[in-house]
Amino acid sequence: MKNDNYFEQLLQALNSSAIVGITDTKGKIIFANQKFCDISGYSVPELLGKDHRILNSGLHPKEFFKDMWEVISAGNIWTGEIQNKKRNGELYWVQTTIAPILDENKQIVNFVSIRFEITQMKKAQANLIESSRMASLGEMASGIAHEINNPLTIILGRITLLKKRIEKNEKQEVLNNEVNLIEKTVYRISNIVNGLRRLSRDNTKDPIEEFSIKKLIDESQELFAQKLKNKEIEFTHSCSQDCTIKAKSLQLSQVVVNLINNSIDAIEGLEQKWIKIIVEQKSEYCLIQVVDSGAGIPKDIASKLMTPFYTTKGPGKGTGLGLSLSKKMIEESKGKFYYDESKPNTTFCIELPLATANGVAA
Repeated sequence: MKNDNYFEQLLQALNSSAIVGITDTKGKIIFANQKFCDISGYSVPELLGKDHRILNSGLHPKEFFKDMWEVISAGNIWTGEIQNKKRNGELYWVQTTIAPILDENKQIVNFVSIRFEITQMKKAQANLIESSRMASLGEMASGIAHEINNPLTIILGRITLLKKRIEKNEKQEVLNNEVNLIEKTVYRISNIVNGLRRLSRDNTKDPIEEFSIKKLIDESQELFAQKLKNKEIEFTHSCSQDCTIKAKSLQLSQVVVNLINNSIDAIEGLEQKWIKIIVEQKSEYCLIQVVDSGAGIPKDIASKLMTPFYTTKGPGKGTGLGLSLSKKMIEESKGKFYYDESKPNTTFCIELPLATANGVAA
């Protein structure tokens, strides 16, 4: 009797805090607790017999739910964050755990989902991401302004020379060289401005796309070139092959810029100052390593690097969001992000899926 009362209290506590649903093996809802109804706006009769597409917000791609279904159909537990839509059209977020229920023969008979609403947490997280991105942009602003002013000065100077040479009727070849230099400088300014525009806009809903990693690094380089020059830091990047990868390009650009800025701050006081990006194509993924001349990170600090709000920078020199957000961004593209403590120099690694052609890695 005592045990019955104990479990009844546990069930009551679960029902008061969690959104609980049970489906059959085809995903049709056969049970929904009161919290489910309160949050979604649907009554129990409206939910029974339906599948969870009744809550679909349209944010997640079909592949997201396909992957989820494959996990639970194989008898495994799936966890993740899902954006749902209420009966009145309002959007909300839930942290979700879905587990299969097995019979005595270990056959799946039902699926149970336990969800907790995290809408406010997601809004706070979005605000923190935005403030972190804007802080990073602000840090780069003066360097980028200088980086734009330099080529503008070159253009103005060259145009003045070009006018004089035209007046002197100089050879067409000489004039063409001047025009080509001006054109090249304009493209450089365009790359800087486009890079800044990409970094400043919201990228959370960007699709996963296929693109050249070498091109992305070349374009991103313009955003930290002046800071490298000011700190007298040597920068190189090498690609054994120009990998075509599948990811959110803007998020990867943000991660690369963040890692480079971190490296600059970490090594600016060293005698040897260099940073390099090494890109290698593996059998199923592309490995991107950002390496600097630092001698690595102590183990007690390395174990905390991916923790939100943890930072080794001094007051006013970082939010502590960079690496944890970088990890989250890369994982959104089904990749991996980690610190490689086996290397003699400070090395952060990004693994991202290769683009495929007919199912075979390109």
